[in-house]
Amino acid sequence: MPASRKRSLERTGSLQIERDRRSKMSHMFAELQSTVPGLFSKVTREVIVNETINYIKHLENKKRRLEELKACSTTTTAAMIEPTARTTTTSNNKRNNSSITVTLSASNVAFFGIQSKAQPGLLTRIFKVFFNHNAEILAANVSVNNGDLTLAITALLPHNNHNGGDGNGTAEKIKTEILSL
Repeated sequence: MPASRKRSLERTGSLQIERDRRSKMSHMFAELQSTVPGLFSKVTREVIVNETINYIKHLENKKRRLEELKACSTTTTAAMIEPTARTTTTSNNKRNNSSITVTLSASNVAFFGIQSKAQPGLLTRIFKVFFNHNAEILAANVSVNNGDLTLAITALLPHNNHNGGDGNGTAEKIKTEILSL
């Protein structure tokens, strides 16, 4: 085979390999563009790559935050159901037909179970009591049935150095104030 023919075949083979590579890259960029949200149809490959990198970073941050929340939630739940670390008190107020149950864990997470007659503005006043004692409300569930209010609040109480570092004093103050509402 003549040398010129051999070079021509090599060049044709190289061109075909390059065409296949470009076709594969185009297909991959189109697939990437359809996967990343918020990309318009006519964007450069540079924009596709940059937006993909940003989207991956966003997803990694979201994953990290969710894992932290899951770890915190698992720790909080374990602390709340640890039987040796719980203090439970129940009080009733006959005047306004209300009762409150407080369960306190060793990690200053308290569960308040409140039952009362529904009144306008009562929830606001209850939440204000928590706010005034610098207690962070982690979760709250409210239900009203036939005029009876049931409120379940999970709160992180501030450390109280007067009682050996637990939130029992704060929980008692909150309970007393809520019963007087």
